[in-house]
Amino acid sequence: MSFSKIDCLLFALLTCMCLPSSAQSADDQKKQDLKSIIQSRTYSFIAQSATTQRGKTFQLTYGYDLKLMNDSLSVYLPYYGRAYNTGYQTNSDNGIQFNSHDFTYSADTIKKGGWDITIKPKGVKVSTIYLSISSNGYSIVRINSNDRDPISFYGIVK
Repeated sequence: MSFSKIDCLLFALLTCMCLPSSAQSADDQKKQDLKSIIQSRTYSFIAQSATTQRGKTFQLTYGYDLKLMNDSLSVYLPYYGRAYNTGYQTNSDNGIQFNSHDFTYSADTIKKGGWDITIKPKGVKVSTIYLSISSNGYSIVRINSNDRDPISFYGIVK
């Protein structure tokens, strides 16, 4: 059985028309999965880079994250910047590291299907954590502390 040029052209055209819809349905499924984990308050932010208030950017190794498990918040992120309280510091005081069950959480939907999330932990040096999450999972986290310059992290939400 041989195919004519028209048959080959029709086959190529149909193939091209079908591929975007399957890719689009995969993107739609990813967006629905992301929406589900945001609403359930069970997700992790994986930091890939950090930017100081003064504009210096640091590429990060794997392992720095912010985890939200419904009523539990776990933060393990580095800190680069200026600290205003220069009291005695131990090795455990490096970076932004804490676990909390006492925090407020609010999430608002933004244009193009993303979210703006505000977390205010109580009893720790961090005053506010802002997450801006795009519909495809890319995220910016801004952390304001009581005695340090603000810092931003860029990464993904899983």
